[in-house]
Amino acid sequence: MAVSDILDPRHEALVEHLFQRVLVVLDMPGFELRPLRRRVRGVGKLRSFAYGYTRIGEKSVTIDLYTPRTCKPRKLDAILRVVCHELAHHQKPPRLYRHWFKLVRMIHHPPFWTQYRRNVKKLEEDEMLKVYFRI
Repeated sequence: MAVSDILDPRHEALVEHLFQRVLVVLDMPGFELRPLRRRVRGVGKLRSFAYGYTRIGEKSVTIDLYTPRTCKPRKLDAILRVVCHELAHHQKPPRLYRHWFKLVRMIHHPPFWTQYRRNVKKLEEDEMLKVYFRI
């Protein structure tokens, strides 16, 4: 990661600090936060509006910390909600369902959304993180 890739070092340091706190609150140690780096920000079609992604086998979460077009830092409550979403994928992994004669892999199944809501609720109740959520 080159220094020129970092748009706002204070914002990234704060997000890393909050991510470590989220891991303590949700009791999920060992995860690593990676900021999403685009090749050229603010140029091109900007068709990819993914906020973040994770790989189930690895303990890493990649999150876009900046808006795609204007490169402004995202709001912290939006970033924390994306972190909850990505960690919920590890807590409730994708399920295979049989639909007629095919196996369908459901990533966002109902128990997943229940887990996501539980994660957000825990963060809203946390003494340090509740100031970032608008209630």
